[in-house]
Amino acid sequence: MSKTIEIKKVHIRNLFLSLILGFVILYGLEHFGNFSYLPDAPTEYSSDGRIKAVVEVPYSTKILRINFDSYFGKRIETNGNGFDLYDLHYSDTDFNKYSTKSYYYTQAAIKDYKFGIYISLGLFIISLFFTNFKIKLT
Repeated sequence: MSKTIEIKKVHIRNLFLSLILGFVILYGLEHFGNFSYLPDAPTEYSSDGRIKAVVEVPYSTKILRINFDSYFGKRIETNGNGFDLYDLHYSDTDFNKYSTKSYYYTQAAIKDYKFGIYISLGLFIISLFFTNFKIKLT
């Protein structure tokens, strides 16, 4: 006696749709990450030899490292890419263009791929539930 496993076309379609939608949601969540940077400024010392806590750095100072902390806690680190403090602090510069920031979002989504799979599986299980069961309120 053999048993037959039946897979409906709608389940395969829902699987692909949930994978696509899961990674689109993941990419959208990566936009809530945080940027930080390390300027190429020398360390300044006070008169008693301690490191100064507050230092004024000119906006023409180059950036050594740009960090992006993703929504799920992974860190993407790049070199300064030729940016200076002015680029990171004002809105109408090359750094604040979406094409520049999308690199960081994409790299974060690649590092956080397992969360995209979890979101996709959750969506697929929800779609399985609603395609197999009918809910009637009377």
